[in-house]
Amino acid sequence: MYDKCVVGAGGAGGAGCLAQTGTSPVWAILAGFALLAIGTAIMRIIPRRAAAR
Repeated sequence: MYDKCVVGAGGAGGAGCLAQTGTSPVWAILAGFALLAIGTAIMRIIPRRAAAR
């Protein structure tokens, strides 16, 4: 049942895997970092309004 992600987990017996999904939490962290990078890149591209005088 839990042996599907032993190779990608990097831990003995799949200790780094989530029980229900079979995925490693490292992928969720990497996806979050990628979304953060995309968000900051978009914020740099969008022109900002001039300060009100």
